[in-house]
Amino acid sequence: MTEKRKTSAGSEDEYRDFHPESYFPTENYRKMEDSEEAERPAEVPISSEKTERDVSPIIESPTKRISSRQRRLSLEEYRTVFLQVPRIEDRKPVFISGSVRDKLDRIVRTLGTRRMSVSGLLENLATHHLEIYRDDLEQWRKL
Repeated sequence: MTEKRKTSAGSEDEYRDFHPESYFPTENYRKMEDSEEAERPAEVPISSEKTERDVSPIIESPTKRISSRQRRLSLEEYRTVFLQVPRIEDRKPVFISGSVRDKLDRIVRTLGTRRMSVSGLLENLATHHLEIYRDDLEQWRKL
C-alpha cells in the first residue's frame, strides 16, 4: 500500500484538486453585481435588519462542464496576468496571515516559473485589482 505524502501545506490530493480561479472573483461576478445595482430602485428604505445579501455575499453559479482545452487556456490566461515575474523597484514590506501566505506559496510553486515569488504574485494581484477598479476608486474618492 502506498502512503500519501503529507507536507506542511497539505496532501498531494489538495495540490491535484487546487484551482486558482476559485480564489479570485471572475469578471462575470462583477458584471452580475453591476446589473443588480442597475435594477435596484432609486430609493431603498434603510433597515437595521440584515438582508439575505448582507448575510451571504457568495453567489452560487450552476456547475458547468469545462473541457481540458478550456482549462488549459484559462490557466495560460491566469499565468499571463498573475504569474509573470514583475520588476519591483521600490520594495515595501506587507503583512499577511500565515494561512494566506501558505495558499499563495502553493499557487506560486505549482503554477509559477522558477523565479516567481509570493511577492511577485501579490504585486500582480494588486496591480490587476487597481486597474479593474480604477474608475470606481476615483469616483469613491470624490464622495
